[in-house]
Amino acid sequence: MLATVPSRTSASRLKKSLAAAGIKSNIIQTPSALTKEGCGYSLRFDEANRAIVARSALELRINIRAFFAETEGGYERR
Repeated sequence: MLATVPSRTSASRLKKSLAAAGIKSNIIQTPSALTKEGCGYSLRFDEANRAIVARSALELRINIRAFFAETEGGYERR
């Protein structure tokens, strides 16, 4: 699953918070098909941790623009 965020700094802060909670995640450039601006960053993580990711972002005051599930055909907004 991907969570799109406003900046690399936001992605880094969220990744660090999740790591402290024992959740593995990776920062990637947001695929161009998912962003209007053509750039941005996302955090990739296991979908089972979505609620924890959302809660951590809220606590850090990081705006998650959208969640996307990775599918065989691309991405699906959730």
